[in-house]
Formats: sequence, C-alpha cells, structure tokens
Amino acid sequence: MPPGKRKKSLKTVEKDFSFLGLRLPVADPAAFRRHILLLACLSILTKLLVIFFTTAVFASFVDYFDISYYLQYAVRVWQGQIPYVTFTFDYPQLAFISILLPFLVALPLNNVQAYFLAHQVLMSLFDLGTIILVYLVALKFYDQTRAFLCGVLAATAFSSAYFVLTKYDAFPTFVLMLSLTLFLYRRETLGYAFAAVGFLVKWFPVVAFPYYLIHDYREGRNLRVLIHRILLGAAIVLAITLPFIILSPSGFLKTYTVNVGYFSQSHSFVYYLDFIGTAVAGTTFFGSIVVPVMGAFQLGLLYLYWRSGSRDLRVLYYFVFFATLVFMIFNPIASPQYIIWVTPFLAIFLARTLPEMALFYAYQLWVYMEFPLLYKVLYTNTNYYPEPSVGGVPMAFFFFTVKFVLLFVMAAVTVRQVRDLPSGKAAAE
Repeated sequence: MPPGKRKKSLKTVEKDFSFLGLRLPVADPAAFRRHILLLACLSILTKLLVIFFTTAVFASFVDYFDISYYLQYAVRVWQGQIPYVTFTFDYPQLAFISILLPFLVALPLNNVQAYFLAHQVLMSLFDLGTIILVYLVALKFYDQTRAFLCGVLAATAFSSAYFVLTKYDAFPTFVLMLSLTLFLYRRETLGYAFAAVGFLVKWFPVVAFPYYLIHDYREGRNLRVLIHRILLGAAIVLAITLPFIILSPSGFLKTYTVNVGYFSQSHSFVYYLDFIGTAVAGTTFFGSIVVPVMGAFQLGLLYLYWRSGSRDLRVLYYFVFFATLVFMIFNPIASPQYIIWVTPFLAIFLARTLPEMALFYAYQLWVYMEFPLLYKVLYTNTNYYPEPSVGGVPMAFFFFTVKFVLLFVMAAVTVRQVRDLPSGKAAAE
C-alpha cells in the first residue's frame, strides 16, 4: 500500500474504532485486542502467583474472614430475613449484589468452598473490568503503548490482587472507574448514574459527583441539565433505599452511623497520629476530630478544583483521586484492603518513569507485608502496637512510618503532575 494511503487508513481507524460502545483513540486495533488479551492473562497470573507465594513460599494465609461474613448474611437473606430491617449490616444496599450472586452459584452445590470460589471469581472479573478501564482511560491521556503500560501496572498490582480475592472492594472500585470512564468518553449522564450506584455499593465512589458538577458548569451546561443530573443521582439512591427507610428507619440509619466514633485501628493513619500524640503530649485527640478534619479536607479539595478553573479532564481525575485518598487516609478503620481503591489511579499516574513505577510497586510490597505477612507479628487490628520494639519504640511504628511516607510521596508526585499540566482546555477533550 502506498505511504499516503496507509497514513489515511490509520487515521480513519483511529477515528472510527469503538469498543463496548465507546469510540476510542486507537491507531492500531490489532494491538488493542492483543493488549486486552495480555492484560487479562496478566491479571489471572498475578492472582495465581499471589496465592502460591502467600501460602507456599511465605507460609502465610489467604484471609477468608470477610467472605465468611458475607456468606452468613447471604444465608440470612435466603432464610427470609430482610437486611437493614430484621438485621443490621455495615455496608450499603447494593453490596448485596456481590454477596448474593456467589450464593446463587453455590446454592445448588450446597458447598461453602463453592461460595468462596464463586466470590473470588466474581471479584476477579470486576478487577479485570477495572484493569481494562484503566487502559481505556490511559488511551485518552497517553499513546497506546503507555496506556498498555498503565494496564500492566494495574494487572500486576499484587497486593491489590490479594485483597481482590479476599474482600468485595473490587466491586465499588470497578463502579467508580466505570463512572469516570463514561464521563471521560462523553457519556456524562451515565457517569453521574454510576457515581450514585457506587455510593450504594460502598460510600467512597460518590466523591466523583461534585467534581462532575463543577466540570459541567465550566463546560457551559445549562442549569436544567445540571439539575436533571443531580435528580437522576438522587432518584437512583432513593429508589434503592426508600423501601428500607419505610420498613425500618432506625435499622437503615444504623448502617450509616455504625462506624461513627469507631475506635481507630492500629494500621490506620488516625491511630498513628494518636500514637505520636500520646508519646509527645500524653493525649490522644486526633481520633475524636477526624470526621470534621476529613470533611474540611474534602471541602478544601473542592475549593481548589473550583479555583483552578481547569476544564482538563485529567485534572478532574487527579482531584477524584485526591478525594478518594483523603477518604482512605482519614478513615479510622483504614483497612489495608483500601489499596484497591487507589491502585487504578496510581497505575495511570505512575507509569511515566521507572522511579515512579518503582514507587508504585514499593507501596504494593509494603501493604502486602502489612497484610497478610506481618499481621499479628508487628501489629493487630486492635488499637495498640505490640512488641517487639527497638529502644522502647515499637517496630510497628517504624513499619507504618515507611508505609505512610510511601503513600505521601506518591501523593506529592501526583500533585506535581497536576501543576505541570497546561492550563485551559485539554486536547483529550
């Protein structure tokens, strides 16, 4: 084929290529399909290797506690009990999708192990969906090769993979990334809708909603469109929650208040600061003010985003990441599993240089050591750092110091990236 015609053909492909109904900036469709297949294989391989190394090499364990907890509540629903009415539950209503689907698979087999395996497969599928969404988002921000590299980071995030197999956080993370991807690809109404859905799976995905509103306002959307999208989100939430509110207002509210005032667990940044406060001033005060502090940070981020005046969707992605990170850092529970929430963002942001990728994997390694390898060795979930210690200072304190330093260094790198972005309308838009 003559060079001129070849170039024209590639431009046509880049303009017209679509995947799952989204028009993608893909110059090489064959490479795209190959990338998707490779990412799926990497995702599966990473999970198999994590199980092997955790149990056979490090003689540690695969934590089935949470899945056992989910199974108990699936059985209660099967017995005719109504969640939030006849029994309380810690998570929002749509969390039961990830609880009941594996139960329906395992029920004919009447086997507990079948439930565990079905749950792991379902969460792995959600995680694979998130990895593909990382790739689709990165295609808007980078070239196809770097976008694939972003997907590779997400697929080989081994600490996240461990928690995908043991918790249900892959589900809300997928919903948040789906919402962001739809918004990026000009399916804004669906983006709003899935942000509302994410709030009903686990609360943190709702942080994207106000950033969508600010972006749409800057884009000149009229007030009627904004009100329509707000009402859409409210209608989704109300349609799911209203039956439970009517049946048991107190049971419904308990779901949203059970963790308020909950003691800070020893792997949280809240406990870390209180530990320092006790050592220096003999008092623990941060845990008692963490909720207003978190709220102040979230409002501060919204204000900074508003003041930025940026219409660049990359900036929106950074700020949603910052909002998710604040929700994670100032959470008194702050389970290590929350690494799943931020891994897709970090895979997109830290695929630019080798030092950034090294930082990405260093944080994965540290959280993997935190749980499961060093659980009940350096710390427990209860609010204290046990022995051993060095010079009277628990070793757990040094371990968590490194963890939080890694986390804040990654945050600092992403802040620098935002500052380096050109102002004005993004070419990706």
